[in-house]
Amino acid sequence: MPKGRTFCAEKVRLEGEFLKAIHELIALHAQQTQAVIDEDPEFSRFDLLIHSAGEHKDRTKYILMAHIEAHGCGEA
Repeated sequence: MPKGRTFCAEKVRLEGEFLKAIHELIALHAQQTQAVIDEDPEFSRFDLLIHSAGEHKDRTKYILMAHIEAHGCGEA
């Protein structure tokens, strides 16, 4: 099997972490959007959470990318 097509459990795990981080970020955006629609005057309480979730998403992405590069388990 070509190097780029081998199964890598760690890559799968890291992809799962990345997808989970994306879903968490999307959920926070949805909650804030709903708060705005509901005219909740404290909708900005989501700002820090969204910022932190965005940073977490970016970290997981870069960890995944570094793993793929170092391990050579990316898609061909």
